[in-house]
Amino acid sequence: MRTTSDLREVIERACASTGVPGMVIGILTPDGREVVTHGVASLETGCPVRRDTLFQIGSISKVYLATLAMRLVEEGKLTLDTPVASVLPELELADREAQQAITLWHLLTHTSGIEGDRFDDYGYGDDALARYVAGLASARQIHPPGQHWSYCNSGFSLAGRLIEVVTGRSFEAAMRELIFGPLGLERSCFLVQDVLGYPFAVGHRTDEHGHVGVVRDFALPRSVHPAGGVWATIDDLLDFAAFHLGLRPVAAPPISWDSITMMQAPQVAAANWADWYGLGWAIWSIGSVRVIGHGGSTNGYQAHLALLPEERVAIASLTNHEQGSSAYLEVETWILTERFGIRPPAPRLCTVSERELQRYAGTYTYPLARLTVRAVTGGLWLEAVQTRGLSREARERPLPPLFLRPIGERVFTTGPVRAVPNRVDFIFDGHSEHPRWVRAFGRLAERDAIQEY
Repeated sequence: MRTTSDLREVIERACASTGVPGMVIGILTPDGREVVTHGVASLETGCPVRRDTLFQIGSISKVYLATLAMRLVEEGKLTLDTPVASVLPELELADREAQQAITLWHLLTHTSGIEGDRFDDYGYGDDALARYVAGLASARQIHPPGQHWSYCNSGFSLAGRLIEVVTGRSFEAAMRELIFGPLGLERSCFLVQDVLGYPFAVGHRTDEHGHVGVVRDFALPRSVHPAGGVWATIDDLLDFAAFHLGLRPVAAPPISWDSITMMQAPQVAAANWADWYGLGWAIWSIGSVRVIGHGGSTNGYQAHLALLPEERVAIASLTNHEQGSSAYLEVETWILTERFGIRPPAPRLCTVSERELQRYAGTYTYPLARLTVRAVTGGLWLEAVQTRGLSREARERPLPPLFLRPIGERVFTTGPVRAVPNRVDFIFDGHSEHPRWVRAFGRLAERDAIQEY
């Protein structure tokens, strides 16, 4: 049996190879929990990462929102097929048919079709979400509701406003009173002023010269809170996981076991890092083992939560570097293999003709990035340039290129074998010889031009 000392060595190697200053790993089983901390909360202060250090958990927050939404469903204040416009009559979207058709279910499953990455800052007042929703009038409708799965932060901010209206509270207050409080998540919070009284990690990134520095604009716009604004300690994150695994008795549980089960059930076929999407949860398999989970990425932070429901196991990872996912996936893969005997299988590759590969070549864009796909012998190269994001910095940033190996006629895999799949797929629309979209990083990027590469 591999020990905590072995795990600590794996964490140290993963962080050293990726430049991650600090990491916390938590493992939850029916027998208890194990937590290992490593590194510093800030390279500038040198303060060590502690067990009670707060980190941004990014889009893991979406599972918290889905849990809150299911509480309101149980209370009869919402239904999953509630048209959003029936609760928010002021809602205006670019596509009027979509405006009337989009439901809470679409928002929780990333199938609304609304332009997904609008991170507009409407200030820190209680009206931030209301103003954000008003701004969606200019958001593009990428596809009709329910047609495709495409990761949609905007939909979760819209769901946050829905929650504000039906509860009569700010989103943060509703979450604190209806989820954080009942589950005893005493350190979990959203607002920077609540963070500052406790030990917290700052985000980091590596610049083009290889220098790792502190990210100054790590505070998120309040309009983004429903999609990714939770700060948490490792123990609060494990407590949240324990509730969803049935390992943590709660005097007044916020939702029933039936709702927990529904959240974990496949709702729609997903892509990229999951096979299916439930209500807030991504769902995939490692061999015959079912996994549910979610990652989180914000300015200089990367986090991940993976649950094995049948084994009643959870692995939580918190890091304070934008490349933290490379480190935590290495660690999680080791934990699954060495602690639980679950080894991610190598993908089954196939052969795609050079003529077919050439059909996919071209440039594609979505609001966060510009993608270039080139056909080469045996696969494709995908080169991405981040054009904007949560950061207030305006400069473009190239991302490491990815080599895509075919595992299907239109589906490709990239990177080493890890605990979470990493795929890219192409989607055709109509009778065109070329795909309309490449779906990468969870998003649908639309073809700009047909070119030879």
